[in-house]
Amino acid sequence: MRWRVFVVAISQLFFISSAAAGQKDSVSHPSNERAPGRAWIIPVGIVAAAVLDPEVREWTLNRHTRSLDRFAKSVNGLGTARHLVPAIALTYASALLTRHESLANGTINAAAAYIASDLVESALKPVIGRERPSVEGNSHRFHPFTASGDWHSFPSAHVAHITSLAQAISMQTGSRPVTILSGSLVALVAWDRVYEDQHWTSDVTATAALSSVISEATVKWLESHWPRSPDAEHQSK
Repeated sequence: MRWRVFVVAISQLFFISSAAAGQKDSVSHPSNERAPGRAWIIPVGIVAAAVLDPEVREWTLNRHTRSLDRFAKSVNGLGTARHLVPAIALTYASALLTRHESLANGTINAAAAYIASDLVESALKPVIGRERPSVEGNSHRFHPFTASGDWHSFPSAHVAHITSLAQAISMQTGSRPVTILSGSLVALVAWDRVYEDQHWTSDVTATAALSSVISEATVKWLESHWPRSPDAEHQSK
């Protein structure tokens, strides 16, 4: 039953936030423009995370509890295709049935962002070949061009999935509460991957940054090259 709860919860997030996109210009997203003066924060944050990888891992491993273990298992579903893909499909089907064209368009954009991020993540994993922390606990071990899952620490598929959707939803709504909620989901999934010793802190940090860029670029490209009509309910007025 847990997977059904995840699907419904995520689809509701889509429905509420994506529907709001119809109330604003679908091409311009001023609230999501990055301040040029703060662009340095992202690379500095990734470098800092890489330096602290061993310490953060040790600190996290020493704070495992049964309660956190159960919570981590619940959070894990927020980054899996098994939950996210049905949620996307359910949202799109609901939009078609209720004739909410802005919701349908927003869901298509989010789905495209998800696919683009997933393709990049899947391609980079074997190319980079970073060893997962659970193997030997050495953050400096790499084995490029390998198919072994033990060497697929970066990027994190879970983080790439949830970040792509969170970024697409956030930029299409321009809503601060939605942005905060979406960002919180990304942070939870990132925490889970480090907690479960599947990824280094720098893995999830860099993945979130990379997936955000890919997602935003995908949505902007679709909106500029594939203009779509306004909501059917507005057309009937």
